[in-house]
Amino acid sequence: MMVCAELGIADCDFSNNAAYVASWLEKLRSDRKEIFRAAADAQRIADYLLAFHPDYANSQAGPPGSESIADDGDAADAPEPMPAAA
Repeated sequence: MMVCAELGIADCDFSNNAAYVASWLEKLRSDRKEIFRAAADAQRIADYLLAFHPDYANSQAGPPGSESIADDGDAADAPEPMPAAA
């Protein structure tokens, strides 16, 4: 829903909320790691969709010449490091 709002899509009808939540509860109860897979998938989908939005794409672009170095794909699967404790 937040991606719809950011992209200006007014008609994001989620009229079957109870069934949707019930299906997720069933999945989460059977596999405790599913929440992490679902969150990662949702982030990748949101990033992909928002990349087409000019305002978002421009705000996420770094300074000129700061392109990331291509990797072999393993870095995308690795979790981000946790911040150091203060």
